[in-house]
Amino acid sequence: MKNTVKVYDTFTGNMVDVEVSAEVYREYKQAKWREEKNDASFFEHEIQFSQLIGGNDGAFENFREFVVVGDPTSDMAIMIADIEAMLKAIKQLDDEDKKLIKMLFYDSLTERECAAYYGINQKNINKKKRRILSKLYKLINF
Repeated sequence: MKNTVKVYDTFTGNMVDVEVSAEVYREYKQAKWREEKNDASFFEHEIQFSQLIGGNDGAFENFREFVVVGDPTSDMAIMIADIEAMLKAIKQLDDEDKKLIKMLFYDSLTERECAAYYGINQKNINKKKRRILSKLYKLINF
């Protein structure tokens, strides 16, 4: 039984059959098998990766397949970032505005109760609240 392998002849530029020893033939077959296996594995992963849907800039973070919907870790991180932004914005308010926000949202007082505390009507408290919330929105988003 002859052991022949196909090799590229650099002189002629063609593939040619070359007779080799049994040991060389065995190594050649194992190397060829490993190469084919690696190629198959590579292409399998390449095809799977090419099916991913990324963002316009192709950033890894934009691949939807890597984002776990409802992941409590990412949800918590987003919530913490939002809270930190809100606290930073509140620190920039003057003391009277901070006091009104505390009364309305922390102490859960109504606008009427705040109006009675300040000795003004509820409509003025509502206007102040909307002005403060608008300012907070701008501080957080710009």
